[in-house]
Amino acid sequence: MWLMRGTAVDLGGGVMDIHDDSILALVRGMILDDYEIHYSGFKTLHIHCLSELVTANLGTQARKFNRLQLSDTSDHSPNILVLQISARISFKADVVFVSGSSGHNSRMEERFRSLTGCSLTAHLSEKQNQFEEKFERTFNISDELNPEAKAVSKAALGTLLGGTGYFYGQSKISTPPSSNQKLGDNFISYWPAELYTAVPSQPFFPRGFLWDEGFHQLLIWHWDVHISLDIIGHWLDLMNIEGWIPREQILGAEALSKVPAEFVLQYPTDGNPPTLFLVLRDLMCSIKKNQFAATERNEISIFLDQAFIRLEAWFNWFNTTQSGKIASTYFWHGRDNATIRELNPKTLSSGLDDYPRASHPSEDECHLDLRCWM
Repeated sequence: MWLMRGTAVDLGGGVMDIHDDSILALVRGMILDDYEIHYSGFKTLHIHCLSELVTANLGTQARKFNRLQLSDTSDHSPNILVLQISARISFKADVVFVSGSSGHNSRMEERFRSLTGCSLTAHLSEKQNQFEEKFERTFNISDELNPEAKAVSKAALGTLLGGTGYFYGQSKISTPPSSNQKLGDNFISYWPAELYTAVPSQPFFPRGFLWDEGFHQLLIWHWDVHISLDIIGHWLDLMNIEGWIPREQILGAEALSKVPAEFVLQYPTDGNPPTLFLVLRDLMCSIKKNQFAATERNEISIFLDQAFIRLEAWFNWFNTTQSGKIASTYFWHGRDNATIRELNPKTLSSGLDDYPRASHPSEDECHLDLRCWM
């Protein structure tokens, strides 16, 4: 790592470089000496605890030197590097990470120059123009729409696409109580699973939600149908032999750290609105209207053929497990009829969590929204 006029700090296999001239070229309203750079390297298996590591480091520095700055130290062979730039706003800085470099040499300098400053600015501008053109072409935004509304719509799409992530881990599935069950042993682990999905909120809900995903894909497929098919395929791969898909995918330690304990377990009796059917209906209608190129049309058709058996199993699971006492009625499972904390117990499985329903949950209920989904 190269900091502050090329001072070398060895942090293992990577090289990070912040050029004095790069900062000069991109800073707004600041002189060269009016900034500080500090760092800390951490070796940890728990990436989701990074905030605690940084806070502890800053706290130690504050007690010693009365300044909130990182310690300029590193654990041996760190896998996390935190960089702190303190400067007078507003400013911009290019941070370049180059892996597999053996040291600081003329070729490295050339690589850095090609990745920062004017070269980077030109490349970003080109990509931004491509985004703008594709956005206008894809969504055919009316010229009557004011610039502020257009900016919000682009930001919404960018946030949705930027929140798409890859997760890996095992869901915790609730098991019925039994006489030989050990204390606290109230779940089994789902198989190790991977999931490519968008998320409702990166800071607050950074994980996959089944019913949310259908609404996400109603927008994303217009932007890139291949992304949508990939994501829908990942969700269908989470289906068990009975046709049930866990509604909330808490995969990995980082995702688990964001979930209150009472919401971790997934219940095989509880469903979630099958919104993915909305996306598939959209795709089929668009095929009929010849809105896809031949290759995309063929790809979507093959996907639908392969997915049909799972979609049928999913429908059958709803039709058999969520049916009510009266013919052709259905009700959402999972409402708590023993709670004393809510006058109207939530219906998390419906997606409409706090929509008013019967004050005393029972199997006698008939839920119109689930009937509509069916």
